[in-house]
Amino acid sequence: MKYQNAFNGLKRIYNSEILSLIAAALGAVASSFGGQAYQEISGEGLTPGTVAGIMIPLMAAGIIAIVAAVMELLGLKDAAEDDEYFKKGYTYALIGLLVSIAVSVLQYMKIGGGLLDDFGKLVSSFVQIAVTFYVISGIKNLAEKLGDAEMAGRGKKVFNIYAVTVILASVVTLLTTVLSGNIQTVIAGILGVVTLVLTVVGYVLYLRYLRSAREMLS
Repeated sequence: MKYQNAFNGLKRIYNSEILSLIAAALGAVASSFGGQAYQEISGEGLTPGTVAGIMIPLMAAGIIAIVAAVMELLGLKDAAEDDEYFKKGYTYALIGLLVSIAVSVLQYMKIGGGLLDDFGKLVSSFVQIAVTFYVISGIKNLAEKLGDAEMAGRGKKVFNIYAVTVILASVVTLLTTVLSGNIQTVIAGILGVVTLVLTVVGYVLYLRYLRSAREMLS
């Protein structure tokens, strides 16, 4: 195997993406119980089942997300030994993790309010796009060195779709913050469905590209 470090790194990055999807799914479960909690608060009060339905998935999602972030960092660090693009991705991922920790600490101290939360989401989206760009660029670079034209050509399409999904998700989040009333519900609902479909497509394409990259380097 010519690029052992990149192979090991991409395997970790792939697994980190799977964990991120699991964390997102658990977050969705907690959100579904959140709607139920709102109805119960308006009535007789929260039931233990609803509280557990919110807290347990949220705690699990938080732990898994941390593990995924660390695994991605380690994967990028490994892959950086074989290509400069992965090193740049590692730098951005590290910055994103440090900013996320700082924002979490400030929020715990009740400093910054909603503005700080919006800033954290903006940085997270930017870092996500940057890291993905450098991972795909690193794979494309290795593919070109190995003479794999198909893998080199797929990279640009995969990144474009992935980037669009992240940007749209950020726009939907911003609109739900700015707009209010029925307008917010209608627009956010429509964009939310479109974003969900594109996000699934983007993640599937990215995961398939990572898996193909591992096969290329094996």
